[in-house]
Parts: sequence; C-alpha cells; structure tokens
Amino acid sequence: MKLALRIFFIFSLGYFISYLVRGINLPLGPLLSREIGLSPAQLGLLTSFYFFAFAGCQLPLGILLDRFGPRKVLASLLAVAALGALLSASAHSFGMLLLGRFFLGVGTSACMMAGLKAIIAWFHRDQLPIMNGALYAIGGLGAMMTGIPVSWAMGVTSWRMLFVIVAAMTGMVILALIFFVPEKDEKHPKSTLSSQLRDVAKIFRSAIFLRTAPLALISQGVFLGVQGLWAGPYLRDVSQLNPAQAANIVTVVGFAMVLGAAGFGWLARRLEREGITIHTTAGAGMLLFMAAQLLIMLDTPLPLWLLWGLYGISGTAGVLTFASMTKEFHGYLAGRVSTGLTFIMFIGAFIVQYGFGLLLNAWPHDNGSYAVSAHQASWSIALVLQACALIWFCRKLPVAEAPVPVQI
Repeated sequence: MKLALRIFFIFSLGYFISYLVRGINLPLGPLLSREIGLSPAQLGLLTSFYFFAFAGCQLPLGILLDRFGPRKVLASLLAVAALGALLSASAHSFGMLLLGRFFLGVGTSACMMAGLKAIIAWFHRDQLPIMNGALYAIGGLGAMMTGIPVSWAMGVTSWRMLFVIVAAMTGMVILALIFFVPEKDEKHPKSTLSSQLRDVAKIFRSAIFLRTAPLALISQGVFLGVQGLWAGPYLRDVSQLNPAQAANIVTVVGFAMVLGAAGFGWLARRLEREGITIHTTAGAGMLLFMAAQLLIMLDTPLPLWLLWGLYGISGTAGVLTFASMTKEFHGYLAGRVSTGLTFIMFIGAFIVQYGFGLLLNAWPHDNGSYAVSAHQASWSIALVLQACALIWFCRKLPVAEAPVPVQI
C-alpha cells in the first residue's frame, strides 16, 4: 500500500501542475490583455487553446496509455509541457503565447488520464471512486493556486517568471516518474493498432457512452471553462469585486473543488453499497451544479463565498462519470474509456471558453470590462443546454442497449 500511495502522490503532482497551468490565465488575463493587447475573443481563444490541444491528444493518448503504460507516456509528454512554459515565459506576441499554450495543453494532456490509469493498475476496483476523487481533489489544489497565491506572487515577481517556475516544477515531476515509479506489467492482451482503433469506435458507439457524453461535455465544459478563465471577469463586472476580492473567491472555488472531489468519491462509494449507482450520484451532483449556477445568476442574497463554494463543490461531480464508465469495460480498456470521456469534456471546455469570449465581444466593452447582459446571456445559454443534456442522461436504457464489456 505504501508503494501504491507513493505512486499516486507522484502522478497527482502532475495533475496539480495540469490544473495550475489550465487556470493560470485567469489571474494573468488582465496583464496579458494590457501588455500584449488582447481582445476578449483573443483572450478566450488563447486560454481555450489549451483545451483544444488537450482534447486533440485524448484519443491517441488512450491507445498509448493502454499500450505503453502511464509512467512512460506521462514523463514524455511533461517534457513538452516544460517547453510550453518556457515559450510562454519568453513570448512577446499573441502567436507566441498561443504556441506556448498549445504545448502546455499537449504536454499536460496525459496528467489526469495517466493518474486514473495508475490508480486502476495499483488499487482495488472498489477504491476507484475514492482514489479518483482524491486525484481530482489535488487538481483542485492547483486551481487554488490561481487565486490568492498567484496574486501574491505577482506582487514580488513577473508573469514570465511564473512560467519559468512552472517549467521547473514540471521537470521535478519528470525526474520523480523516472526514478521513483516502477513499471508494472498489467498483463493486458496485446493487439494491433487497427484492433485498438476499432475498440475506440465500439466505446463511442456504446449505449452507456452515448447517454453520458452530452452532459459530460456541457456540464464539465462549463465548469472547466468558467473556473479556468471567465469566473474572474464575472466577479469583476457582475459582482463588482476588486481584483483582491475576486482572487479570494477564486481561492474559495479551488478549495471547494478539493472538498467536492474527495466528498463525492466517498459519497458515491457509500451510496453504491446501498444500491444507488455511481451514474445516479453523478447525475444528482451535476443537477446541484446547475442549481449553483442559477443561484449565482439570480444574485441570490447569500454570501458570494458560499455561492461560489457550492459552485466549486458541485462542479466536481462530473468526475464520477469516469468511475461509472470504467466499471462497464475491461481494465485494459480503461485508458481509452477515460480519454474518450476527457476528449468530450475538454471539447466542451474549449467551446465554452472561446464561445463566452465571442459573446462578450459581441456586446460593447471597454478597458477589459464586459457588459453584464453579455455575461448573463452566456450563463443562460449554458444552463439551458445543461438542462437538455441532463434529461438525456437520466433516461433509462432499454434492456437490449444495456452496456456490456467491450472485447478484443
């Protein structure tokens, strides 16, 4: 167990970095807009380009993880992330920032999936919800860093030096993977590339995946897209908070993510013992996430830290879909199942971040501030789409379409 926990800790550090670079443009957005001269649409494209690169890697990544294992794949890709951080640190144009962001997306694309794959390899299947939640919780610590800690760091150093620090942290995780994580032969069936691709197609056509994918795309897309960029402008323009107050709320969201991820993992396992499926728990959690968004939009007379704390806690419910889905397939397909879901979620995050930017750009804006009505329109559209996807998610599958393990 000590070895398994050590391995979990090292992989979780990679996921911590993934979440840090994913949300770092939230506090840096105003600085980048002023120094590089970015419009709302450009800022949205720059930040969402991470998700575009991340999502584009997921399908081949699933095959690579199942074929070569999480250790080798993650160590190799993190080297690309370190290069992306260094490119970002030296950027003086929108194009260079975009390239650095692309490399960061590619380089950290394996962090979550490699962690989930390592959990499946080193822990008992009954522990999956808890360990998956713990992994997601550590990612939440990375999100917390984009609040008060980064705001504090900007008072003593530059945004360029922050990217250099990220590159150094990434290098340390690479070394830990090389020297402290052993290889593990999972004795999975070997197959040709063509048969692996056919399995990916089978997973995407399965009834359980088709039922889960729309809500995962929209719900987690909104959570990741807003938490990673547009929460800051919303707090500034709609809630009328100053930068320090907004940083406090962002930190609350990150802390809430830690609690939510760990809490939902524990709750799902307890409820499963009582006969309530993880699928049901995930759906209830994502419904709660919709309620949190609605309460924020309606400017409910409750403390902002409480409303956004609920947003952070409930937004993590989508991680339960990984445990729910991987239970329906053989273990050697876990990488492809998980990366298929991640592909869907990050496509959603790309659409949300870039789409929100386009909507904000469509209203009159000045000096980095955006119209309140533009924010409200963006959130309203997102809520309607989530409601439609939740209805689809809750439908009962006919017996003939019940999910069955995919065979090679």
